[in-house]
Amino acid sequence: MIGNLTIDNGNTSVKVAFFIGTQIVATNRFVRRDTRLLDRFISTYKPETAIVCSTASSAASQRIEQLVDQRCNRVIHLTHETPMPIRLGYRTPQTLGRDRIATAAGAWSIAQRLDAACDVLVIDAGTAITYDLVRADGCFVGGNIAPGLTLRFKSLHEHTGLLPLVEADGDTPVVGYDTLTAIRSGVLLGMLGEIKSYISDLKLSHPNLMVFMTGGNGKLLYSRLGDEDIIYNEHLAAEGLNRIHLYNQANENR
Repeated sequence: MIGNLTIDNGNTSVKVAFFIGTQIVATNRFVRRDTRLLDRFISTYKPETAIVCSTASSAASQRIEQLVDQRCNRVIHLTHETPMPIRLGYRTPQTLGRDRIATAAGAWSIAQRLDAACDVLVIDAGTAITYDLVRADGCFVGGNIAPGLTLRFKSLHEHTGLLPLVEADGDTPVVGYDTLTAIRSGVLLGMLGEIKSYISDLKLSHPNLMVFMTGGNGKLLYSRLGDEDIIYNEHLAAEGLNRIHLYNQANENR
């Protein structure tokens, strides 16, 4: 089956997707140390090409990249120098997370189809939560990085003497009535307030702003925000990686 494989080798897990053209056909997620699942995924869909985005540099991550190099005819390893449909206005592009590049390319490409005059804000709620701005003309301006939801819960537990480790699921009152709800509400409502404030501040300077949300905790935060103007896309990094692949493929054929 002719198609393209995207691999988002992230801090917590490895996310893979198989595309035919612009259509996403299948996705999966697995723990980095178990390359058998990736091997099985490749054997099932037999992609001819692949594009890899790695934010981890462990031996397990290297084995994943080696496996893809062996099994696919052509592989793009995403860096800040890879040709792409957006341009990087970041002052230190060599330090820019490749996952941030991927989600930015995905969000901007989707926004161009919906309303090409809109600037784009990408909120990726994973291990860290990142806020990235891409202008309507395709320039990645920059953004902010903050601790993600799980990191905030863990930080309170690991850097205090008595506070327990709390999960995001559960009652979240405006005023916590015990230690569990005090922590849960403090972390979750604080993050939601952070997101709302960031969107509000950016809209002052970018009134035509289209907001995308993705990442492991993206769906939870999106549901809590209740903002119909935010576009949630679980596979935004995969969409961006595939878009970068297609951009390179088109330029090769010129």
